[in-house]
Amino acid sequence: MAHALVLLNGPTPGAAIHLESAGPAVTIGRDSTRELPVDDHLCSRLHSRVWFDGRQWQIEDCGSRNGTFLNSQPVQRNVLEPGDVIRVGDRLIVFVDDGDNPTAAGLRPSKLAASTFVVRVAEPDKREAVVEQLRTESASRPMRDAAILCRLATQLHEVPTVAALHQLAIATLLEATEAERVSVYLVATDGRIRCVSRSDGKPPAARDDPHMLASLSLANNEALLVRQGEVVAADGAESPVASDRADSGGSAMSVPVPGRGARRGAIECHRGSARACFEREDLDLAIAIVHQFGLALENLEHREQIELANEQLRGAVAGQTRIVGDSPAMRSLMDQVARVAPTAATVLVLGDSGTGKELVAQTIHDSSPRRAGPCVAVNCAAFSESLLESELFGHERGAFTGADRRRIGQLERAQRGTLFLDEIGEMSLACQAKLLRVLEGHPFERLGGTESIRVDVRIVAATHRNLPDLVKEGRFREDLYYRLRVIELRVPPLCERGEDRPALAAFFLDHFRRQIGRGPTRLSEAASRAIHSYDWPGNVRELKNSIERAVVLGQGGEVQPTDLGLPATATASATASALISLAAAEKRHILYVLEQVGGNKTRACEILCIGRGTLYKKLEE
Repeated sequence: MAHALVLLNGPTPGAAIHLESAGPAVTIGRDSTRELPVDDHLCSRLHSRVWFDGRQWQIEDCGSRNGTFLNSQPVQRNVLEPGDVIRVGDRLIVFVDDGDNPTAAGLRPSKLAASTFVVRVAEPDKREAVVEQLRTESASRPMRDAAILCRLATQLHEVPTVAALHQLAIATLLEATEAERVSVYLVATDGRIRCVSRSDGKPPAARDDPHMLASLSLANNEALLVRQGEVVAADGAESPVASDRADSGGSAMSVPVPGRGARRGAIECHRGSARACFEREDLDLAIAIVHQFGLALENLEHREQIELANEQLRGAVAGQTRIVGDSPAMRSLMDQVARVAPTAATVLVLGDSGTGKELVAQTIHDSSPRRAGPCVAVNCAAFSESLLESELFGHERGAFTGADRRRIGQLERAQRGTLFLDEIGEMSLACQAKLLRVLEGHPFERLGGTESIRVDVRIVAATHRNLPDLVKEGRFREDLYYRLRVIELRVPPLCERGEDRPALAAFFLDHFRRQIGRGPTRLSEAASRAIHSYDWPGNVRELKNSIERAVVLGQGGEVQPTDLGLPATATASATASALISLAAAEKRHILYVLEQVGGNKTRACEILCIGRGTLYKKLEE
């Protein structure tokens, strides 16, 4: 039986080449010397070839740049059967029996360009009946309309913006109804109906567009068809609109755009007086297209609102956890972070406890191409050896006592994101070996499982321990150490960031005051001096906790040194540094002694070497 290849789209739709089983292979490509030349820049010069191997027809990709697809699946070599669709670049080619050649069936190239519908019938005895049904004139319009609606449903999922959705609706209606002009009207926030897009090239807000028909269909919530000066509703009844108000030149349609809460607007289609009037079939098809457009518009706007809210939420979270500081040490650190974040390099963050290593890791993730993915943090010091391995790699049901169900590890949860391993110096040697294999690109298995799992995860590790010393002691793998320290960042302790302490204190004060809803609004001069003079061995974490204590317990509008809960030496040194009068110094000292002895006046008198009467007199003063 003879076969043929028929081109379905492109500049020459309907072009066909007959295949001879005894003949040479037929080549497909962009080169004009090919048996079936394809005018498409995505097609290679020699893209693929088709030949008969003595038993059946075969198609083979010839090393093309963009691949050959058979029924939407990429293939290197495959068997061809009648009804199969080949795609090379953006061109579609159907493999048919010669008797089913679309051009032989009377389908002109213009019809192929407007709508292509390929049917594959599994049972040979029913093929002729189906082909005959498709050939009938009465079936051509429904099949064409169905193809347009199917293509529209596919394209709606690929539209990125609302403006592009407007253009897609206009293009589809122009093709489906053969209208000369299409206009999209939507209800604005002020309740007025306004043109947002049109096909005739005029600006959307053109003053010469009365949009009367769109307003009528929107007000009545029904599709309207105007022909020969008569306005007919979608149900076939005559509209109550006076005929002298209808457009007597040509024909027009208006279909309301549905929405979740209320009608969103209407779309008008127009034909001039030189063209045939719109038919009822045109109105039915327009209703189906506009209905899909309305649903897609609602979904797209809802998605854009969610994305905007997500960006605002990310900004709010980033504002709460951002790195604060302008000291030379922090400027150097942030400069390194800015250069490291866009890469895929593994990062080792070093620094004392409480310096903000996890915040540095979060900043690296938020500034990287992986920011849309998860950032998962695991504290290696918080798990025992067996539990840490389960936490990272997961386990199958029955892997150990208590494993009553499968558990997905944090490595899998961080897919296409960042995994932050805090206190990695506490990880066991066995777990280090498995982590090293993952870093080198090898798959891993869950505990008790046999399935090989590959992940695309960026590792950021942190520790306050001296890893070279641990390597010498045999407690940390040397190969893992060098694999982790591709990029090494050191977070400076707070004692090296004297310039940053006031800014950090002010940031935490504002944060906790907003969180709690009350508390002091500013730092007193004495509290600022105490913060500046104290060494903060607990680093930023200690400062944060001190400010939280001051907000919770502080009274009045200012934070006092005693509200910070700092050691007495720090408060005393800050107080002594101020130039104050003797009476003020006496007052501060008496109040300090009373605070230290818990308000015991007898004990205070013993320390101050004064009598109770003197103490009461001083307190009254």
